[in-house]
Amino acid sequence: MILKSLSALAIAAASFVGFASGASAAVLTYEFDGNDCKGYFAVGPGNGFDSCTIFANEGGQNILLSPVIAQYNESLNVSEVNNTVYPSIDGTEFSFSNTTSSGTDTNLTGDWSYNRGLLDPGVRFWVAKNQSFTLFWEVDDSAVASGGVCDVTDLYTVACLSAALVVDSGSWTTPGGQSLSHITFYDSVDPTVVPDIPLPAAGWMLIAGLGGMGALRRRKKS
Repeated sequence: MILKSLSALAIAAASFVGFASGASAAVLTYEFDGNDCKGYFAVGPGNGFDSCTIFANEGGQNILLSPVIAQYNESLNVSEVNNTVYPSIDGTEFSFSNTTSSGTDTNLTGDWSYNRGLLDPGVRFWVAKNQSFTLFWEVDDSAVASGGVCDVTDLYTVACLSAALVVDSGSWTTPGGQSLSHITFYDSVDPTVVPDIPLPAAGWMLIAGLGGMGALRRRKKS
């Protein structure tokens, strides 16, 4: 599968009031030929749905950015969930509203919301598919301002994708105004962030044990 075309820079300027900063954001889109999880994004480790991962090419290498969370069918019922990576997800976390239809074409547009649990991943990307598919993500206005990481002709870069915000709601429009085939959600992995690696429990036990031995030696000498 290949990239189809770059869509409008921002299909919606979604202004919102932050609790402290009063920030604003823009929703970006990119359209692809073919399928997402059974096609273009089937590049992650493992097999099947769980291997579906958004990626971008940089320096001749595919940089894996965001594994799939869950997918919903044309009727907006859950069809697949990535329990391998996210055992807390069962599909009931997502809900849909304000859908529109035209003739026999259904769910052409709509809104989604995500009731995120404590152990659930954040959502940074979502896909609406029919014959082709559109990738959606939201970025702060600074990313699309002059000189920002998304102020580029081709939005599909590691830098612009990595600017995606974690969101709990959004909207979709199907490519070409045809019936929705499915909608897919992807998580909040950011390859530019290296997580802290906690010391294993055995390591803390060793340190505690050494500390106890030292205290015992000091008591014997006194």
